Amino acid sequence: RAHVHLYIPPCRRRPTTNQRQPPPTMTSEAAVDVVSVSVPTEESEEKSMVADESEVQAFVSLGKGIAKDFRNRWPLYGDDWRQGFGAGVHIFAPATYIFFASVLPALTFGEQFRVQTEGQFSIPHIICATAMGGFIQSILGGQPLLIVGIAGPVVMLYQYLFNYCKEAEDLGVELFRPFCSWVLIITGGLHFVIAFVNASEYVHSFTRFAGETFGSLIGILFFQAAVKGLQLEFEAPAEASLAYRQVNGVWSIFLALAYVMLTVWLMQARSWHVANPAVRAVVADYGATIAVVFITVLSYAVRAPSGVDWQLPMRVSCKQVYDPEVTESWNTISKLGQVPASQIGVAIIPAVILTTLFFFDHNVSSQLAQTEEFKLKKPPAYHWDFALVGLITLLMGLLGMPPPNGAIPQSPMHTRCLQGVGQKLEPNSTGEGAPGAPKRGEVVLENRLSNFIQSLLVGLCMFLSPVIRLMPRAVLWGYFIFMAVQSFPGNQFIHRVTLFVMDVKSLRAGESQPAYVELVPMSDTLKFTAMQLGVLLVVYAVTWAGIYGISFPLLIMLLVPFRQYVLVRLFPASSLIHLDCAPDVELKVEADMENADHQSDEWSGGSFSLGGSGAFVQHKTLVTESEARRLSMERRMSMERKNKAATP
Repeated sequence: RAHVHLYIPPCRRRPTTNQRQPPPTMTSEAAVDVVSVSVPTEESEEKSMVADESEVQAFVSLGKGIAKDFRNRWPLYGDDWRQGFGAGVHIFAPATYIFFASVLPALTFGEQFRVQTEGQFSIPHIICATAMGGFIQSILGGQPLLIVGIAGPVVMLYQYLFNYCKEAEDLGVELFRPFCSWVLIITGGLHFVIAFVNASEYVHSFTRFAGETFGSLIGILFFQAAVKGLQLEFEAPAEASLAYRQVNGVWSIFLALAYVMLTVWLMQARSWHVANPAVRAVVADYGATIAVVFITVLSYAVRAPSGVDWQLPMRVSCKQVYDPEVTESWNTISKLGQVPASQIGVAIIPAVILTTLFFFDHNVSSQLAQTEEFKLKKPPAYHWDFALVGLITLLMGLLGMPPPNGAIPQSPMHTRCLQGVGQKLEPNSTGEGAPGAPKRGEVVLENRLSNFIQSLLVGLCMFLSPVIRLMPRAVLWGYFIFMAVQSFPGNQFIHRVTLFVMDVKSLRAGESQPAYVELVPMSDTLKFTAMQLGVLLVVYAVTWAGIYGISFPLLIMLLVPFRQYVLVRLFPASSLIHLDCAPDVELKVEADMENADHQSDEWSGGSFSLGGSGAFVQHKTLVTESEARRLSMERRMSMERKNKAATP
C-alpha cells in the first residue's frame, strides 16, 4: 500500500486539575492511533513505576516541580552509571562522536569571542566552560543525555555587553568581565526563582512556530558571523602588504567553502558504493572532523614568504590555559566590588534577557533530547535541570567565564547515537518485541558515562593549544557556514518558504511533498508562512539595532503567547494541526504502520549525520494514501460550500 508522510508534532492534551489521564490500552481491533498517547511496554512500565505522576502547575505548590524531578530521578541514579559501564568499550563510540560535535563549536565560538571582545574571552575560556558545564550536567543533571555548551546567541549578547562597557565611562574594558559576572550572578538567581515556581511546565507550549523561527534566526546569524570573519581575513596580516592581505582573504574563502563542501560530501558516505558499511559509517559520523584535518593540511600549500613574522593564511590564536592573559579571568571575583552600584542595577536588564534566552533554548534542547521518537523509559526533569543550569551560570559568573546551556543540535545527536549501544531488546513469547516497544537496535542507552567522557575529552583540549594553533581561521568560518546550512534541513518553515516560487502541480510521478501541501489550503499555508517570515525579519532587524539588539530573545519568547492567543484566531485548527501542532489542537489519524524512521525521512534532513538539526519537536506518523485523499476531498468540499454561501 502506498503511504505519504504526515508530520505531526507531539500533541499532548494536558489533564485538568484533579483529573488523571487514563492509561492507554491496546485492543486487537485498535485501528486508530491517537498521536498524543504513547503506549508503554511492560518493560517500560516496570522501570517507570518509580515515577511520580502527580500534577505540577506553574506558580502553584512552589518547588513541587523540582521535588518531583528529584523523586523521579534519584532512584535511577545508580542505574544511569551502571548502564554506561555495562556497555564496556562500546560507550566510547558515542562519547567520541559527541565530543567532536561539541569541541568544534567551542573552538569556533572561542575565536569569535576573541575577535569581538578584543581578547577578553578566547578559546581556553570557552573550552573550560563547556567542559565544566558538561561535568556538572553528567553528574548532577536530571537528564544526563542533555549536552551543554556555549550557544551562538550568548556570543552575540556578550558582544553587546562589551560594546556597552567600552563606551561606559565608569566601566571600560577593564571592568567588562566583572560586569558580566554580575549579569551571570543575577541570571543564576532568576533561574532559581523560575525553577521554584514550576515555570518549566510551559515547555509544552513551545511549538514549531517559535522553535523554527528561532532556529532560522540562528542559521542566519551563523552565516552572518562567517561573512564577517572572512571579511576580516582581507585585513590580516596587518603587517603585510595589501597584496598579501588579498591573497590571505581569497585563500581563506577557498578553504572555508572547501571545508563546507567536503564536510557535506563526507557526511553522505552512508550512501556511497565504496568500502564496507562500517567504514562508510565512520566517515559519515566523523566527517566534520576529517574535513578539519584535511583542510588544515591543505592550508599549508600557500605560505608566507620567509623572513616575516606573520602567517599566511591566518591561523587560530589559542593561548595556553595557564597563560597569564587567561588565568587573569579566574580572579574576576576579586574585582566584583569595583563595579559601581548603578551598573549592578543596569546588569539586571541583560540578566533578564539572558534568563529568557536560556528558558527557551535550554528547555527546547532538553525537549529535543527526549522526544517520543526515542522512546525513553526514564522520566524527564525539566525543573531540576533548569535550576541546575542556574547553578552552572552562577558558578561561571564567579569564575569569570561565559555560561553554557543546552546545546542544539548536540543534545538530540547524543540521544540518537546511543540507540542500540551495548543493549539488545529481549523478544517476547511470540519472538517479536512487545507492542509499542522500540525495535532491536533502537533502545537508547540512558546513561551518564558518555556525557562524562565527552566532557573529559573537551577538558583535555585546554592543554592542546599547540595543536589547535595549526588550524587556519578559515576552517572555523567554514564551520559557521556549515552550521547555518545544517540548521535548515527538517525546518518546515524553510520548505514552506519555497512554496512561494514552487509549482507544486509540475511535480512528476515519484516526487513527493510533505502531506500538509495537500491537506492544508495553499492560501492558509502561504499566509501562515508570510506571517512567520515577517516575524523573522523583524527579530533579525532588531539584532542590528545597536545596544537595543540585546533584546532579541524577548521577541522570540513573545512568539509563544502570540501563537497561543493570536494565530488560533487567524487560522482554523484543521490547518494548524499540520502547520503548527500544539496542545490546543489534536488529530486522530489512521495508522496501520509504525512511525516513520527519522533518519530515513528525506524532509527531516536524514541525509546529514546531524539528523536535521533544524527539525523542531515533531512526531512522524504514516497516513494511508486513501486517508490523505479523503481529508483533502473533505477540505475541498468545505471550501466549495463556503464559496457558494458567499456568492450572492
